[in-house]
Amino acid sequence: MEAALVADFLYGYSFPLEGDGQPDDVIVDTAWTNNKGRPFYVVRDWLLLDIMVPSDVEDDLNAMGLQPTVVFANTVVYDSRVRGSRVGAIRSSFQRILDGCTFESMHTSYILAGPGTRKHVSLPALQALENA
Repeated sequence: MEAALVADFLYGYSFPLEGDGQPDDVIVDTAWTNNKGRPFYVVRDWLLLDIMVPSDVEDDLNAMGLQPTVVFANTVVYDSRVRGSRVGAIRSSFQRILDGCTFESMHTSYILAGPGTRKHVSLPALQALENA
């Protein structure tokens, strides 16, 4: 069952979106200017994941100013904490703000570079991915 959840997560239909189309160095320079000390990642090969959660969980998130959406990215082009790229995929915490190509969680900004996708996934599918 867990393998089927991960397969659907990775290969099931998702709605195509466009992120920031500028070259990586321009995106990084702009992110340094716009984030004013807030940690950020510039990511590619990204998915916006709208997590289907029970209504009480969604109510709790909304009360905290959050939405049940996360970013999952296969490629981290730039990590402001290490001032360079980093190996491996990354997943954000829940969304605070989505403004154009910038996704903000409580403490970190994710600049969505290049094409990506958006899809609905179940909480068990997200948990299965983390266990894979």
